[in-house]
Amino acid sequence: MPEAKQHPVLRRFPLRRIRFPLGAGSMSLVIPDVSAWTRAGEWAANMLPNGEPPYWVQIWPASVAMARLLWRRGDLAGKTALDLGCGLGVPGIAAARGGAAVTFADVRPDALAFATWNAARQGNPTAPAAVEFDWARAVVPGAFDLLLLADVSYRPVHHAALQRHCLQALRPDGVVLHADPLRRESSPFCQWLRQTMATFECVQPTSFRERSLDIRLVVASRSAAALAPWRALLPSAAAAPQRPDAISDPTASE
Repeated sequence: MPEAKQHPVLRRFPLRRIRFPLGAGSMSLVIPDVSAWTRAGEWAANMLPNGEPPYWVQIWPASVAMARLLWRRGDLAGKTALDLGCGLGVPGIAAARGGAAVTFADVRPDALAFATWNAARQGNPTAPAAVEFDWARAVVPGAFDLLLLADVSYRPVHHAALQRHCLQALRPDGVVLHADPLRRESSPFCQWLRQTMATFECVQPTSFRERSLDIRLVVASRSAAALAPWRALLPSAAAAPQRPDAISDPTASE
C-alpha cells in the first residue's frame, strides 16, 4: 500500500487491503482499518452533526451483493450510473469496471477520496466522477441510466430523498438497483418502489469475509422492458423473514 500512504486523504487513516470474489476474478481495495480506527477513538469523533456515525468506513454486504449483480450484468458501456451515498464505492467501482460512466455522490469527502482512488486502480474504461453532496437535502444533478442504492434506506428519514432521486435523477427507461439485508426500516421504501414502478426482486445469499447474509435485491424501473436484462440474472425467491432494524457493530466484518 505504499502508493495509498502517499495520498493526502488516505494516509490519515490506518489502512488495510481487502480482496473478495467478483465474477471469475476479484476486487482488490485499500480501505480504512476499522478496528484500528475505532480503537483510536476516531469512530465517535467522526460522527456528523446530525448524529450519523461514519458508516462509510466499512464495506457492507449489500454493496458486495450489488457489485456482483453489476458484474454479472456485464457490458455497461454507454450507461451512466449514480452511486448514491456511495461510501467506499463498491457498486460504483463494479459498474465502472463494466464500462459505465459512474458518479460517486456522498456527503463525506473522505469516502469520495477512497472510492475514486480505488476506482482509478481497477483498469476501468472511464474514470468515475465524484460529487460531495448532501443528497438528503437536494437531488444530485443529472439524468442517469442506473441509480445504485446499496444499504442507504436504513433510516425512514432517508426515504423521501431516495424517492426524489428515483423520480428526478433517473432517465425514463433507467433502472434502480436497491440492496439491503432485509432491514425492517428499509421495507417501506421497497414497498414504495413496488407501488411506483415495475419491479423484480429476490433474496440473494451473499458470502463476504467468511460471513453469509441474505440480501434483498430490488430492481425497479418505470419501463417494464428495461427489467428484462436484469431479470435473467436473478432467480425468483421468496422473501426471507425481516430482521429487526440494526446497524452492525463497525468492527463486525473485521
